[in-house]
Amino acid sequence: MGDETPARENKKKIRGLNIPDELVLDILSRLPVKSLLRFKSICKSWLSMISHPQFIRTHLHRSTQSPHCPRLLLKTNRSPLSFVSIDFRTPNRESESLQCPWENSDSFIQPLCSCDGLILLSLHDGHFVGTKSGRSFVLWNPSDRSHKIISCPYELPFCALYGLCYDSTAHDYKVFIVSQESETSVAIYSSRNNSWNLVMDNRYYLYASEHQAIVNGAVHWVMCSREFDSWVIVYFDLVEEKFKEVPPPSLWNEDDEMNLVVLRGFLCVYCDIGVRQIEVYAMKEYGKKESWARLFVIPCAIERRVPCSTYLKPLCLTKKGQVLVSVGKRRIGIYDPKDRTFLLYDSVRGRTAIPYVESLVSLNGGV
Repeated sequence: MGDETPARENKKKIRGLNIPDELVLDILSRLPVKSLLRFKSICKSWLSMISHPQFIRTHLHRSTQSPHCPRLLLKTNRSPLSFVSIDFRTPNRESESLQCPWENSDSFIQPLCSCDGLILLSLHDGHFVGTKSGRSFVLWNPSDRSHKIISCPYELPFCALYGLCYDSTAHDYKVFIVSQESETSVAIYSSRNNSWNLVMDNRYYLYASEHQAIVNGAVHWVMCSREFDSWVIVYFDLVEEKFKEVPPPSLWNEDDEMNLVVLRGFLCVYCDIGVRQIEVYAMKEYGKKESWARLFVIPCAIERRVPCSTYLKPLCLTKKGQVLVSVGKRRIGIYDPKDRTFLLYDSVRGRTAIPYVESLVSLNGGV
């Protein structure tokens, strides 16, 4: 007999171990995505196991609990389609270059938001024109380099709110584009069905903040109530196909600019006035107004190289309670509320920092 290939030798070793399938599944679901993508080629049973929707959901859940979660995606200046992924715990030391799987040097691409490892990007170029204003979008999983280019059939104004979330009732990832001209409209894209739907809801109009927060299986935005002419937190109910409200903090000053972020799974609001501190509140029990509590404060002029007028955005929290902060449009820093120290990462430069988790989520529908 001739020499056996390494793949056949590996298969024989695996069969010889007689490890129960339940234990194999448990071990594999704790491994990084890169390893699992390689392990798909070991044998058909592993390919089937790793590709199964239940395994993907289990792996995703465990990935979100990992100390390596989330990572940060930043658009770099090296090329129009170049990104870098960094470990938020050690931004100065660990980074990974990511190249988009499509090539077009004329593209202008903007990261918008993320959900379960998928990144939603806005794409502008001469090849993918989805509307009269040339609006097209990309769903991209940077962990396995898969992507899907989608074109919206509706004409969209330049100013819009965006969102991406998993619809557990339909096992589907959906894109939301909220825009306003004479009416407020919500364009909804189904990844599973590769189709669009348009819903009108004129009780609210758009707010300047473009930040969204995915909590409790829904995308949340800050909008303005037409009835009361005040800022409100709303989410889009997929079952009833309309906006619903979440009560804001009672201590919040309505004159302050309200922004949203998710920290440790909580819906949070924060305010950046520029000339004074940032206050961050978290809703500890979703939907209950009395559960809002102040998490921390980021003071003005946290570092001598950061002027008070610089825009700051909390991105995520470490297990030690430190706050990773986007500083202006191109820099990252970390603030410790306990000892009130701030470290600006000089080696990390990029636009639009978006936290994301590495996942096996398929772009051919749900999981």
